[in-house]
Amino acid sequence: MNENTKHHIDLLETTKSFSPISLTQMDQVKLLNRQDTKLVIPVKQMNTLLEVLAPDYYMLEVANKRISAYTSLYYDTVDWESYSEHHNGHKNRYKVRYRNYVDSDLSFFEIKFKSNKNRTVKTRIRVPQEHIVTELGAEEIELLRATTPLDPALLFPMVWVYYKRMTLVSKDLSERVTVDLEIGFHRFGEQAEPIIHSPDLAIIEIKQERFNRKSIALRTLHDEKIFPIRLSKYCLGVMSCYDGQIKKNSFKAKLLRIAKITNNDFYRSIAVC
Repeated sequence: MNENTKHHIDLLETTKSFSPISLTQMDQVKLLNRQDTKLVIPVKQMNTLLEVLAPDYYMLEVANKRISAYTSLYYDTVDWESYSEHHNGHKNRYKVRYRNYVDSDLSFFEIKFKSNKNRTVKTRIRVPQEHIVTELGAEEIELLRATTPLDPALLFPMVWVYYKRMTLVSKDLSERVTVDLEIGFHRFGEQAEPIIHSPDLAIIEIKQERFNRKSIALRTLHDEKIFPIRLSKYCLGVMSCYDGQIKKNSFKAKLLRIAKITNNDFYRSIAVC
């Protein structure tokens, strides 16, 4: 048994220490208009973090599982408008994707808007799973035209992102904390299985209506000297799958930081090449 496999088995045991919350109960804290704080840590530190958080957070349970599978298909223009706006630090930017919540058998078309006030606003519609195809459907196009300045005709499927997720909900229902593991990517249309370049990477996202420094999760991570980082799974996927075809200068320091935190050379190699 390798070290990463052992850590994931230990995580499964630790999740049992949380009181469960269902999808229906979690509807009370949708947070579709929110402030996000992202952090990255090695998987081997997750058990310690979860043990501290268990008394104050519920954990989402779906189909008797505490760690659920997700699949996302991201769209962009051929000249990488969405990725470039993120890379260049532009505000009022959009990300467009289909997301499949595998274990709950739910699929959505989602538009994420990052405002110049550092708020994340998510608009989505439920779609049949078979809608996650090469062309946007009529309802998806209508939503894009109604809520964004984007031209649907210029958007194409670019990158698949796969991961496993734990979702925590504070017991006062004011906050969600997601932990993404086993994150994998591949180009759309090229490979059947995701490539997991960094199995020791965990991405944590703290979602609040308004930023609250008193968050137990945030304070616990701060005490462990884990500090926020602004970098999305989509951008990691683009850099992983299209290295050499896209610019990444402004992400290099973050890639090196991820490589150092996880002791993994893959993201270091992207940063320096």
